[in-house]
Amino acid sequence: MPKKNKSKRKGKKNLNNKSLTKNHDMNFVQTAGQGCHIIRYNQPSNVLGWDTDVHEDDFGGQSIPDIAIDPDENTLTLCNVSNKIKVAYITVYEAVCIGQEKEFEAGSTTDNDGNSNSCVTFIVLSPALTFCTLCHIDVDDITLVRIESDVQEWKQHPDPGLEYKTPLRGFPLEGGPFLCTQGVGGHLTHYFSGNLHAIDFRCQEGTPLLAVEDGVVVQVTDGNTLTGIGVSNMFKWNSILLRHEIDAEESPIYTEYVHIKSSSVAVGDIVKKGDRIGFSGGVGFSPEPHLHFSVFKSDEADALSIGFYLEGQDGSPYQPKAGEYYNLLGKVEKPITSD
Repeated sequence: MPKKNKSKRKGKKNLNNKSLTKNHDMNFVQTAGQGCHIIRYNQPSNVLGWDTDVHEDDFGGQSIPDIAIDPDENTLTLCNVSNKIKVAYITVYEAVCIGQEKEFEAGSTTDNDGNSNSCVTFIVLSPALTFCTLCHIDVDDITLVRIESDVQEWKQHPDPGLEYKTPLRGFPLEGGPFLCTQGVGGHLTHYFSGNLHAIDFRCQEGTPLLAVEDGVVVQVTDGNTLTGIGVSNMFKWNSILLRHEIDAEESPIYTEYVHIKSSSVAVGDIVKKGDRIGFSGGVGFSPEPHLHFSVFKSDEADALSIGFYLEGQDGSPYQPKAGEYYNLLGKVEKPITSD
């Protein structure tokens, strides 16, 4: 990693001690993310350490990369020398990653050509002017390890309280009950402007997808087959987008079904609440088969997500939360045969 002027600054601060951290509700079921490791400065983790005393002038004009590897120590470090909070998704392929206390669990990823690899993906929310040394990579030559990353400024939702007041009458999946694995603000992927309010449901591949309201199909993508936790999977997926005019006093809304295996509708088709529109899958950045369901006020690529409610059997609105089970009736008890 880049070498600092040690005479000017203190060394790493070990923030893995729980007494130094504040626990937050991740709104995410961690067993739904095999091989994904969520790393945040203010939460306990297995990373080797944080350095929060970083200044650009410490490096004598060196250009600092987002991702640094130390060939002497075989360590991998995320470097944020900007004044902005950064989000990093970093995938290490076919290598053992060892943290402070234990080996990081691996998952897998498969590309559109059917090539599969074991991998570990770190999901890091990094404060400004901070280094996070993630792991030691157990190989003879770390420079030969395949590492992919996507590091960007954190695009926070400008209005987290934005919501659609009228409850959606249907449920997006047939059958169930289904475990909600990630809710609003979930720490795996639901903390950006475009997906803050999304809901994930664990479901077997091929589960029928249902229109939650009457509407029209405005977009269909179902040509991809890639799956798993590789960073590159974040840029390809399959999805269906529906447009609904529910309340004459409100603008139309759009519902999106993501990670689908296939669609049974085409652009321009008219659908009724409860109609089958396709089948669930795990296409895209998807640790396991699930449905990612979200609502928008526009069909623009950079549209902001909006909060929404589903309507239970008794007519009361509800918003699914991670760790709870749901179906058309609303929130239900955990099935006896479930994991």
